Amino acid sequence: MKRRFVYLSVAAILMAGCVSQPEEGERYEMLPIHVVTGESCFEIKACDTVPIVGDVYLDVQNEFTLAWPDLDGFDASVRKELMFMAFGDSSCATMDEAGQKFLGRTWVEDDEYLFGGMEPKKVKLDSVRFWPYNYATVKGEVRQDGQLLHFSVNKEEFVAFAAHGTYSFQSLIVDRATGKAVRLADLMDTAGIGRVMIRALEELEKNKENGNSTECLSDEYTKCLPEPDGFTMDSNRTVVTAFYNIYSVQAYGCGMLFVDMPVDWLSGQVTLTPYGKKIFGIEEGKKK
Repeated sequence: MKRRFVYLSVAAILMAGCVSQPEEGERYEMLPIHVVTGESCFEIKACDTVPIVGDVYLDVQNEFTLAWPDLDGFDASVRKELMFMAFGDSSCATMDEAGQKFLGRTWVEDDEYLFGGMEPKKVKLDSVRFWPYNYATVKGEVRQDGQLLHFSVNKEEFVAFAAHGTYSFQSLIVDRATGKAVRLADLMDTAGIGRVMIRALEELEKNKENGNSTECLSDEYTKCLPEPDGFTMDSNRTVVTAFYNIYSVQAYGCGMLFVDMPVDWLSGQVTLTPYGKKIFGIEEGKKK
């Protein structure tokens, strides 16, 4: 059965007396949000019986909902990155083109086996006829925080002849003042961040309370984590949360890994950049 979307929330750690809202020299108006949706349902005929399905027919359903601002005025590199986040393809000229291409995907890798090396013929359906079927669902949202735009994408996919479905979470923070994407390296010296994240999992109770620890990590990552798949910040900019999607650093059954790092703790572990201090509202020469 098609699983409901898992909405992933990042835990916020609010430190009383330590929270200072970042001062911004320029106030930013909220951008209008445009909700763009797309859905396709079609059937393809294979040249041989499809495993598990037990028939030569395979149904496919793709859908997406993006609640984002108009991206026309954004830097081209940011548009490409957001396009890739949503649709896994940054080669298209526009988001609309990328969305239409996504809706036509069959999610079948072995084209030679199923289609004899030929482009599969698709018959449009009003609804799925045969189960199991291939599907992909994408939901994109944005949180506006002054000069920062926090884009996020949840994806869920299932291939009929796979053991189980997959899901993922992706994020991108864009600074409206610069028009550029914000990277961890823009905020801090990331040279030893892999070991810092291990310490956060081992030392901070909040991570353990949320079910995130080093217990499920693959052996190669128990001492030092690789570069995270992405990161988020809470609305008060007091917590940085790095995350790893399934399979990145631990087994599928362990789920995603989130590493919460309160800024007041993090500032004692790494060197924040001047830009990072500005974003976190830390005065030069002082720790948060």
